Amino acid sequence: MLNNVYKDDKFLKRVKFLKKSQFWTKKRIYNYQLNLLKELINYVCYEIPYYQNYFVKKNIDLNSINSLDFLKKFPIINKKVIQNNPNLFLNLNKKKNFFKRTTGGSTGTPLTILSDKEFQIKDKANTVYYTSIFDVNVFKDRSIRIYGDKIPQRLIKKKIFWYSRNKRQLIFSSFHISSKTFLYYLDKIKSHNPKYIHSRSSTIFTLANLIHLNKVNFNCNLKYIFVDGEYITKGQRKIIEKVFKTRVINIYGHTEGALIGHPCEHSNNLHFMPQNGILELVDRKGKEIKIDGKRGRVIATGFNNQILPLLRYETGDVGLKEKKKCKCGRNYFLLKEIEGREQDYVYDKNKKKVPLAPAIFNYNDMDWKGIDEFKVIQKKPGKILVNIEKNDKYSSKEIKSRVNKKMNQIFGNRIKVSSSIVKKILKTKIGKHRYLDQKLKFK
Repeated sequence: MLNNVYKDDKFLKRVKFLKKSQFWTKKRIYNYQLNLLKELINYVCYEIPYYQNYFVKKNIDLNSINSLDFLKKFPIINKKVIQNNPNLFLNLNKKKNFFKRTTGGSTGTPLTILSDKEFQIKDKANTVYYTSIFDVNVFKDRSIRIYGDKIPQRLIKKKIFWYSRNKRQLIFSSFHISSKTFLYYLDKIKSHNPKYIHSRSSTIFTLANLIHLNKVNFNCNLKYIFVDGEYITKGQRKIIEKVFKTRVINIYGHTEGALIGHPCEHSNNLHFMPQNGILELVDRKGKEIKIDGKRGRVIATGFNNQILPLLRYETGDVGLKEKKKCKCGRNYFLLKEIEGREQDYVYDKNKKKVPLAPAIFNYNDMDWKGIDEFKVIQKKPGKILVNIEKNDKYSSKEIKSRVNKKMNQIFGNRIKVSSSIVKKILKTKIGKHRYLDQKLKFK
């Protein structure tokens, strides 16, 4: 089905449009988004039951849409709101020919996303556009994908953790990277000589960490590593870029497809493409955040999906605002970074939120020698358990003692840390590694 997307004339036209519109003025972008917002609101008013009911209940006048602020008349929704009554958010008349994808469920609430071919065309065009910023051609350049694809068991038994999709692209398993297998990965990557790797941050970090801990000097002339689908920390980026000797390009995207953010030639700040949707950054009370450097909830309104249109959809991500214009010249909404999701925090003994990732991925503080995978579990405020999948280089007692000592030093008396050795840390069905299993719910 995707081959049909790439062959469609609309696909090429969309790519050309994205390249042409990337340097529009702020005024032109505003007017463009306002026109699309008017179309979207008129569409949902007549085609989507949830909004039909809302318009009647609130007596909203469609003729009064004269600015993007009109969007604030709508409520902020999230996955649970949609899951409680999914048919209210769907255009049931368009359900015959659709693509079906499911969100990763990292928030604990996976959501099924339905979309049509028009959406897929725009989604794939986004990839071609933002990779072209870095002089990458996804149709011609050699690449490796380490994402979540399943490798035939007959190959795994032979210690072959990949297969060829075509002459240009190798598909690797993200489920079999360990201290016993990572050298097989490195040999194959080097022989394939890719221009870029596409992966999730947790997956490529696992491989990079093994290279780092085993002091392997790895060279394969990579130009870039593209990561998406997960939050990446400064500590992860540092290790990945150090061992692979290349730049990590972090792409913000989600299965829902309402927002796409990419860095540029000059900066790692995320530039959010106005052609796909509207990003709002709001505080706990839903008020717009205007102060540079302040964090807030990422709210998305997407233009591209007519089967499941999302207005003011809370993604679950936390972003850090950037007001300065980038010297690349694109007048896009900027975030300094995505700091992760709401569930990427642990709670101390006073029920105060503490970001976990900066602590555990800071290699000036932590020491993960002898550890293949780990997962932090929190069931009570002020206490966390670290489950550890170890390799054979160190004893269980030594690893547990080191992890407990290091992490207790980081958190002080705010959080008590204990650890446990387990046989296997499982990834999700789509190859993600969630380093925190947060059982607590606070506001």
